Amino acid sequence: MADVTAFNVGGTAYSMQDATARNNAASAVSSAEYNRQSLIGKYAGQNLATLLAGEIASGKTVFDALHTRVSKANFAGLRVGDYMDVTLLDTYGSVCTSQTIRFVLAHFDPYYQCGDTAKGHHIAFVAQSPIAVASTVEGVANTSYLMWNTTATNQGTADEKHPYLCSNLKAWEDTFEAVLPSTLTQYLLEQRILLEERYSASGDLTDSNGWSWADIGKVWSLSEMELYGCSVWGTPGYSVGFDCQFDLFKDTAHRINGSRVTRWLRSVPSGSASNVCYCTNTGGACHTAATDGWVRPWVGFLLG
Repeated sequence: MADVTAFNVGGTAYSMQDATARNNAASAVSSAEYNRQSLIGKYAGQNLATLLAGEIASGKTVFDALHTRVSKANFAGLRVGDYMDVTLLDTYGSVCTSQTIRFVLAHFDPYYQCGDTAKGHHIAFVAQSPIAVASTVEGVANTSYLMWNTTATNQGTADEKHPYLCSNLKAWEDTFEAVLPSTLTQYLLEQRILLEERYSASGDLTDSNGWSWADIGKVWSLSEMELYGCSVWGTPGYSVGFDCQFDLFKDTAHRINGSRVTRWLRSVPSGSASNVCYCTNTGGACHTAATDGWVRPWVGFLLG
């Protein structure tokens, strides 16, 4: 069958096959360039809503398209560094100062089939920047920062031995989860991990003394392992659990993504009964008092 003319440029007719070939060639060049940028750590990322526009049905969202992709383990065309902008519910003002939060694709299937209850396919996302909290939040400091705990302790309790789960930080994360749109949260996995414990009825401890499987919610802070790829200040063994470094953080630059603001981690350090691990505004690993008023929350989630 003869080619059907698709378009005319300068008096020259081009066929549908010509147009397809040109588009395919352009896509190949773009893909090769994006891959090169990824290899040298300079990939700026693409908006997933734009990238998946052709897969978003009428009345649906980019979250639906991503869920469909993940359910089929189809990650074709997606790259670490791509992003999506999430608009929070109108009640966000009681939790944080911005209604739109950008989340960056950090890793594909980091915990697939892992844990005491196996996880299905998923994509890990992390907020591009630490989040400025509302001035009315429990434990707020210096207008928009958050204390990890309102008392200087990194201990668990008799009822909850995991320090992170009884922290002021975790309480804030629960309120943040509540202002995420249901179109997104319906696809978020409950993150269940091997989480460090630090508790003794005899008094405060300076090292974690156990671990156990625990649900940490759909929205959570990163561990040292997920950010740095190793335990830096945490208790060797217990602070690592089964966590892995996310691909996004293969270099120091991506720990801060251009935002020179300190950010909390969920890990607590060895040698202290009151400090907590955090990422400095220069990208380094450090620890500070749980009541430090110049650190912000920095959250992630698994979309499945």
